Amino acid sequence: MQSRAIGELAGNNDLRLQNASVRHTLLSLPASQLHSSFVPTPMDEIVIESGIQNVKSTLNSVNEQISRLRSTLAELETYREDLHTTLLQHRSVLSSQRKLPPEILGEIFLLAADGCRLTWPPTNASADEMPWLLCKVCSYWRTVAYSLPKLWSEVHMDIRYPIAVPSSLDSDVADTTYESTLRLGERFLQTCLDRSGNQLLTFSIKVDGLLDKAHSFLEMLVQHSERWEDVSLHLDIFSHHSILAPARDRVPNLRRLHIGTSLSDSMPPTPLDAFENAPKLKELSLTRIIHPFHIIRLPWSQITHLTSNSNTFSEGEFTLIMRHTDNLTSFTTHRERILEVASSDPVPLNHLRYLEIVNKGSYIAKTFQFLTTPNLQELHIQALTPFLADQTIPMLTRAQCKPTHLVFHSSLVEEAVWEENFGIIWLLGGLPSVVNLHLTALRSSEEIMSRLSYRRPQTNSPPFLPNLHTIVLEDRHCRSALNIAETLSSRIRTNSTGNTLGSWTFGEKGLKSISLRLSHPPGPAFPELNVLKNFAVKHGVAIDISSSG
Repeated sequence: MQSRAIGELAGNNDLRLQNASVRHTLLSLPASQLHSSFVPTPMDEIVIESGIQNVKSTLNSVNEQISRLRSTLAELETYREDLHTTLLQHRSVLSSQRKLPPEILGEIFLLAADGCRLTWPPTNASADEMPWLLCKVCSYWRTVAYSLPKLWSEVHMDIRYPIAVPSSLDSDVADTTYESTLRLGERFLQTCLDRSGNQLLTFSIKVDGLLDKAHSFLEMLVQHSERWEDVSLHLDIFSHHSILAPARDRVPNLRRLHIGTSLSDSMPPTPLDAFENAPKLKELSLTRIIHPFHIIRLPWSQITHLTSNSNTFSEGEFTLIMRHTDNLTSFTTHRERILEVASSDPVPLNHLRYLEIVNKGSYIAKTFQFLTTPNLQELHIQALTPFLADQTIPMLTRAQCKPTHLVFHSSLVEEAVWEENFGIIWLLGGLPSVVNLHLTALRSSEEIMSRLSYRRPQTNSPPFLPNLHTIVLEDRHCRSALNIAETLSSRIRTNSTGNTLGSWTFGEKGLKSISLRLSHPPGPAFPELNVLKNFAVKHGVAIDISSSG
């Protein structure tokens, strides 16, 4: 191939000469014959036809030469690619990467794959994701990757029926039925368990449909229960009670546990006790469990972080759980019915720093009614129905807590906007310690923001949120931004001592960050906010304003 290509190139001079000769013999017809009025005689036709045949013959010859040149060019391009590949091969032998010991290369792999996880079923893009991508480079990299247990210690299995088989897997597997795909999943899980060695395991498993099909996966995982560190079970755990039972007293490293299931009216004959003795368990998440305290045995007193989502409590069960989790530092509750008798005493949670409640207004009130959190630092409230402050304020007063962060999302129910905004004002008035506020509401400029105006010198009434440093305001129905602009301008500290609002006293802090997200159909325009923006920028306050219809 190479000699042929070189030979072709050597003939280029002859080709140029030949081309020049061809061009020289292409004589044009006389101008008189090209004129539209010229009518050729029979003799002229014979001469012209002869010229046509000569041109056709020459054209065929030129086409043949072009074909040969194109073939030669294609061979040369292929040869160039081969040379480039050979060059890379030679250079790779001298690459400094070859000098990296496997220990250092392994550390690089771990950094590159940090945050990645192994999933089943795979997707079409899985082959180009970590850690599989590392295994495709060369045998040396593959050997190093296989030797790193941490790369294979986080596995997430979704074996819900039906399993979506990606096209890349479909082309390699003749039988793509649910059962055969499960067998492939078992091999995948076993491979990960083998390669992870003695590394602590993080895994999740999602099951529904044919419940007994998950038994083999759970049996494989239970054999390694001593290595469980972070476990998430999305399945009907009571259908797998016997499979999980051998893990009892064999989860010494379990730190985080999530159990989620579908609601069912049936109660298990015996409580699930696989996690009763877990000495390191600190973080617990429960989703859609009926009577969780009674049907799952857990070391409640160890739990410091609890997330409870859509669980069903019997009467008195909520406060029962709270009394047994007296070491909580973080508690999140979403969409749960709180059934307690009115005479129940509030439960003190002296270590609680973070509280998040997403619920109907009445259940938010009940949650606060039965809790006392003296050391609360961060409070998140999202009302699904109009917010009621009548139990929230007594809890804050009773606990004498001083949260610095407040995130409040109103129900956004237009029919109850006045009552809800009044509750928000009441809540803000009871939280003078708040430094960071994220408020989502309707028509905040009409009732809420005017109360936050900071006038100096102070009147007899203490100002709302005197320590406010950062504010994020989302108003989904802002009619006017004038009050918002005036209020926030009043809370921006200036260096001037002669401003109309009075001077700042020693120790007072103004706003340092403002974010406004305002909307109102149809598309709103708030020119008055330009004054606020210019004022904030002038005095070094970060400000971001967006509005939409």
